[in-house]
Amino acid sequence: MSENNNEKGFLPIKEFAELVGMTPDALRHYDNKGIFRPVKRGIEFENKYRYYAPPQITAVKMIRVLAEIGVSLDTIKELSEDRTPEKLMKLLSKQKGVIADEIVFLQEAFSVISTFLELLNEGISATETEISVSTMPEKRIILGGINDFDGSVGFYKAFTRFCSSALEPKLNLSYPVGGYFESMDMFLSEPSKPTRFFSLDPKGYECIPAGLYMTGYTRGYYGQTNDLPERMAAFAEKNGLVFTGPVYNIYLFDELSVSDPDQYLLQATAPVKETRRTPSRRPIRHL
Repeated sequence: MSENNNEKGFLPIKEFAELVGMTPDALRHYDNKGIFRPVKRGIEFENKYRYYAPPQITAVKMIRVLAEIGVSLDTIKELSEDRTPEKLMKLLSKQKGVIADEIVFLQEAFSVISTFLELLNEGISATETEISVSTMPEKRIILGGINDFDGSVGFYKAFTRFCSSALEPKLNLSYPVGGYFESMDMFLSEPSKPTRFFSLDPKGYECIPAGLYMTGYTRGYYGQTNDLPERMAAFAEKNGLVFTGPVYNIYLFDELSVSDPDQYLLQATAPVKETRRTPSRRPIRHL
């Protein structure tokens, strides 16, 4: 470029592309599509270059943003050919709404993934044969309706019915689903028939309260608890503990992480309190 052209502030395509973080080919594509044109062409300077002016930096960066957030190149072209503050405002307002929806979706996806990761980490760290007692933080949940078990309905049918007929507007089944038993007595007497199911949605309006909880594990298909209820009851008796609330069952490993249904890993937790101290009681772990 001649000294005279430098004085005018014109930049050849290569320099302008480096300045705005694009490639010359991308700028040529925008030019050929009629979306973003150079202010000068080389014929005016006796060469074949495209020349751009510094004020165009803002314009091309906005075009890149619009393209990256999903505005079609045809729409951008229409705006560039007949642009007004009102038209730009209308377009940006529309895309702001689109992005707001995407942010909500991404936040929800992040929350779902984080919840599953937490359960998987618990499962990998679990000592399956051990019953333990520890303090646990509050967890938000969404409870489904009361299950109606009749003679023909078992765990699987009740679970399927819950998933297919969840009419509660706030119930989000993207999160892991667990089984809720009103009491330890119910867990002992009918371990495959939870009173209700629940979603581990952290935006839930119900909660698993913070407090002291007993935790145990067992492997098996949905609804199979083996001897877990009895082991938890025996541990409570031996260590001077009484159950003070519902039992919450959640599968840490299920069909998402293991192919063999017999290897699904169930975690059962129930709030407890100490009534006496015995020399044989295992120490309580505080998390």
